[in-house]
Amino acid sequence: MRRTIRMVALSMLGAALTLGAVAITPMPARSADGQAITLYTDPASGQVYTKRCKHCVKLGEYIPAGSTEEIERKVERRVTQQTQTQLDQERAAMHADEAAKQAQQQQWNAEMAKQVSEIQPFAREFGDRWFKKISIGTLVYADYRYYSHTGFGPQFLTQQVWPGPGNAGFNSFDITRTYLDFRFTPVDDVSMRVTPNMYLMINTGSKCVATSTSKSTGGVTTTTTTKCTASTGDAVGANTGWAQTDDGNLGFRVKYAYLDYNTFFQKVLKVDAMRDDKFTFGQQPNPLVDWEENLWGFRYTALTPWNYLSLSSSQVGASVKGPIKVNEIQYADYDAGVYDDASFHATEESATKQVMGRVTINPLGAKYRYDSLGITGFYDFGYSNKCTPDENSITGSNSTCGHIARAAALVHYTAESWGVMGEWDYGHNAFSSGNLFSGSGPSDAIGIPTTGPSSFAAWNTMVGKILDSQAVQMGWDFLGHVDIPHTPFTAFGEFQQFLPNTRITKDPLDFQRYDLGVQWLINKYLRVAFDSQAIMYYHSQFTFPASAVSGQTIAATPFAVPRDTHAFMLNMEFRY
Repeated sequence: MRRTIRMVALSMLGAALTLGAVAITPMPARSADGQAITLYTDPASGQVYTKRCKHCVKLGEYIPAGSTEEIERKVERRVTQQTQTQLDQERAAMHADEAAKQAQQQQWNAEMAKQVSEIQPFAREFGDRWFKKISIGTLVYADYRYYSHTGFGPQFLTQQVWPGPGNAGFNSFDITRTYLDFRFTPVDDVSMRVTPNMYLMINTGSKCVATSTSKSTGGVTTTTTTKCTASTGDAVGANTGWAQTDDGNLGFRVKYAYLDYNTFFQKVLKVDAMRDDKFTFGQQPNPLVDWEENLWGFRYTALTPWNYLSLSSSQVGASVKGPIKVNEIQYADYDAGVYDDASFHATEESATKQVMGRVTINPLGAKYRYDSLGITGFYDFGYSNKCTPDENSITGSNSTCGHIARAAALVHYTAESWGVMGEWDYGHNAFSSGNLFSGSGPSDAIGIPTTGPSSFAAWNTMVGKILDSQAVQMGWDFLGHVDIPHTPFTAFGEFQQFLPNTRITKDPLDFQRYDLGVQWLINKYLRVAFDSQAIMYYHSQFTFPASAVSGQTIAATPFAVPRDTHAFMLNMEFRY
């Protein structure tokens, strides 16, 4: 009995102790709301606790299965996995699409290459026929000019005019010439050039209407000119007139229009030394003027000697021209032909034709057309353009059917940075009053009579007699240039002395002309020059005697020497 009671008591005491231990011992880790909790453990017993305890160390965080954070992490992992999967799928689709596009592009490139190869013959033919055979260029001359002294005389440049004596200080901006240059070479055998020209037109004609009134004073009938207007026509032959349009505007005309046959000497005659020679037909450069302009190089500032006096820069006719070379070295260059008596800006009226030619010899040989030492001769023979079939029996007058001759002899040398030439000129009936007054002339010279102290009627009659009486001309000229070292500037000049009629002992019209200046080469397309030009009648003033012109009846003319003309110019050339 006592043993049984003792066992029961011990059992009850163990239960109480167990319950007490449980009551005072920390609770193991758990979470009622499923949130993450921090866990601690006793290393000695291995018991896990949710709160700090003595001898416990932190074990970590515990997230019960099914908790919110666990679910969120699973969702996040799942979304991340789905996103990555989607990105991988899209990236693979993009790569596949890019590969398909590249394959398609390669297919297109192959097809295009095939098409290009099929059209290459046509494209090559098109390029050969057009792009390689056509060239288009342009040339513009412009200037500003100021006249410190004004008188009568030839124009400094084509279509440059000024008012006569008493107009010092006259100045002007001008665009005197513009060109478009078209060249077409369909095959090596032939080529074509067409160059239209816009230019400043100047009217030199007049028409005066006269009225007669009778007065009772002494029974004398007087005739007075009441009105003069611009000319509306041009006399042709003995009984014909052609209408002309009043000008003063910018005109448009053809400067060059010619066809070259290039291979006659190369393929037909097979002359190797003349393989570059050709036949030319049409409106073409004059044999002397164009060649000399390029030899000197400053046409945009002043005219070359014979072009200044009367010789046109372009002729209508047929010619043969070219260099003579041995082993690519030029030893001669020539240009000869038959042309209309009219210039390129006049219609042919003459019953005859003129012949002219130029020959240049290069005794030392030349690497190009204008290189080294050259000796040049030029000759021109023709008749006045007024020599129509019904007037061809009239002789002895420059204005009708007197023959016209021009000659020039030149010696020239061209080096890399300088060039010089000397020229002697001879002419017969080759300089008229129209040439003398091309820049400025008295009203009487163009058919507008004047009266009173300002009348030039008597003086103009004297000029006509001097120049229209089988006149013989002679002149001397010097032209040159030198590049200023290490600069884009070039000094240039031209001097001309001309005797309009050597048959007159003391001709009041004898003059000297000069053009001196400096050029600035801005680039290969544009250049400008500042220069000074003058026409100087070098005889002292005197009275021209009536007996000075043989076979002509004129009155003695006081103040026979014209006034000088001096000008300063800023010239520009644009060439492309």
